[in-house]
Amino acid sequence: MKKLLFALLSGIIVTLLFASCNKYEESMYNKSAYQIKYIWYKSNSGLPNETFTYDKKKLLTNIDIVDSSNMNSIRGESFEFTYNKDKTVQSITYSDGELTETVTFSYLNRYVKYMNYSINGDIRMTSNFYRDDEEAAKITRIVEIYDRQFFEDMQIYTKIKLFPKFIGDIEILKDMAASNSKDLAIYCNKTITYEGDNIVKIEADYPVLRKSYITTQTFSDVLNPYYGLNYCYSNDLLGFSKNAVSSKVVANFFDGNPSTTLQTDYNYKDVNKDNYPRVYTYTTNKTPGIHFKTYITYVSEYKD
Repeated sequence: MKKLLFALLSGIIVTLLFASCNKYEESMYNKSAYQIKYIWYKSNSGLPNETFTYDKKKLLTNIDIVDSSNMNSIRGESFEFTYNKDKTVQSITYSDGELTETVTFSYLNRYVKYMNYSINGDIRMTSNFYRDDEEAAKITRIVEIYDRQFFEDMQIYTKIKLFPKFIGDIEILKDMAASNSKDLAIYCNKTITYEGDNIVKIEADYPVLRKSYITTQTFSDVLNPYYGLNYCYSNDLLGFSKNAVSSKVVANFFDGNPSTTLQTDYNYKDVNKDNYPRVYTYTTNKTPGIHFKTYITYVSEYKD
């Protein structure tokens, strides 16, 4: 009954989306000009932390994450991709033998209409996308629906891997578990603001949790290699801005009152000839003076 009610709630919102078709085609998705091959988090020596594998059609089939407890094995976590006939991403799956996490995407005119996150076949979270009537590549609003009762289990947070990688913040799920809400579903309304081809503000409101977040971003002239990849939903809609972020401020509110603020600043140390980042560092106001470094190698630059 609970699963049925949650599915009905998701379905009601989905039917309200995209009442009329737009004239634009989702031509940018899965058309990344610079396909990533390897990513290192601290040093570009030894095994990469992330390895991207492509098939003969240049479609991404796997992202393999190094197991930090076993640096001799490149297969720690593996996320597997499937595609529709038009080469849009159909699903991403991760399984550890006990839990199978899957995110599936549905499209209208090759633009993402909604995505469902499921565990062992049961939908636990849905994101519904609203688009600009005149410029469909731009999102105006996202409505997220969470199965609150399922996420009451605190043990689930130590097991799920796909959610924090592609969907969202584990801390939000913990807030749901700690809430006294009796609702079967918890809603989040996100309002999106663009300047040009970049998302400069995301306003996220969780009424039941009495929490809200405002993310503001500025951008560099460096290009974003994730741009156009609709599965890059986490990290403040990483795949939906053309340029690389130079500064990000996340302000948290409780009952409308400011609580905490996190600022992250990025410095792009090395870019390739087409202006995509090879090396960048970032710092936060919570760890002043500490510079975190990331290295990226692209398929077009990789030599065996």
